[in-house]
Amino acid sequence: MTNEQQHHWIKPGIRGLPPADSFRVEVHRHRLQWNENPYEFPADLKEIVLERLAEAGWARYPLGLRPWSLIERIAAYRGVSAAQVVAGPGSSDLIRLIMNCVLHPGDNVVLPSPTFLVYRPGVRMMQANSIDVPLRAEDNFALPVDAIIEAAEINEARLVVVCAPNNPTGTVYAIEDLDRIAAGCPGLLLVDAAYSEFSGQDFTPLLAHDNVLLLHTFSKLYAMAGVRVGYVLTSVYLAGQLQKAVSDFPLSVFAEVTAEVALEHNDRFATSRALILHERDRMAAALNAIAGVHVYPSGTNFLLVEINCPKQPLLKHLLHEHSLLVSDLAAYQELESCVRVSIGTQQQNDLVVSAFRNYLVRPD
Repeated sequence: MTNEQQHHWIKPGIRGLPPADSFRVEVHRHRLQWNENPYEFPADLKEIVLERLAEAGWARYPLGLRPWSLIERIAAYRGVSAAQVVAGPGSSDLIRLIMNCVLHPGDNVVLPSPTFLVYRPGVRMMQANSIDVPLRAEDNFALPVDAIIEAAEINEARLVVVCAPNNPTGTVYAIEDLDRIAAGCPGLLLVDAAYSEFSGQDFTPLLAHDNVLLLHTFSKLYAMAGVRVGYVLTSVYLAGQLQKAVSDFPLSVFAEVTAEVALEHNDRFATSRALILHERDRMAAALNAIAGVHVYPSGTNFLLVEINCPKQPLLKHLLHEHSLLVSDLAAYQELESCVRVSIGTQQQNDLVVSAFRNYLVRPD
């Protein structure tokens, strides 16, 4: 049977997406392209996780269809009720879950642009429409609140999605601006707060609006990108509806236990946060001092770096001469002269700065 004969079995929203990325990272490379925490999950906390896993039963399903123990710990940490928390295997899966529950074919979704690449394919998968509201580089990609509200109203948007702080620009958005959007948009507001721990922002007051969903992840601050745990905070009603669509047993025993241990020792991650913020500011200053380089303000664990020369030769230089992987941002037309650099260890950040200098500072 040919592909053409099989294609009618798959929804148009799926068929229209590009093939899944087959990109693989070589282990020895300096991975500074995916905004991971460069400081590993603490070794002694890993031992606690392993001890609990050794005591846990692996042959039987968890005691509940949802990770209720972790949900209760998240609720206590965030100061909400457990009935307002939905946990799942990473924030990307939860984004798709929300869109699957909310969007009909033909619905409109308002997105600032540029923003996290996962949103648009999720909208397309639901056969809905993305309405882009441009962010302007000359304004440091500030959030155009009035334009977003207007776009939501005109297009009767069922969903507005704002990444705060924004990926890939690193821009911090004030809670007051998000509050205005929540009050002004006719549909739901999804705030993706994956990087909020680095900006020091707490968005839970936005839950005073019954149309707000706050998305969080353990991948960034808690150095658990490989474990895959995320969660949504929202109203009791919306959380109850989302729970209906979550897969049974959405987290492995390993994922649930690791997240619980992380929350129990939350203070342990303050040190890595401080190191990341110090290194971010240090590297931003060093890169900005190089002629032909501009670093945009960031409230995250990465930097958006603009260069005034062809980008591909620089990327090849970083990779082949220094084994540095940074994000090309080729998928963003608005950022064709930019790269995104995750904050690494001090040694990795020094390597980034020296590699930029070696390539861009040419002797006369």
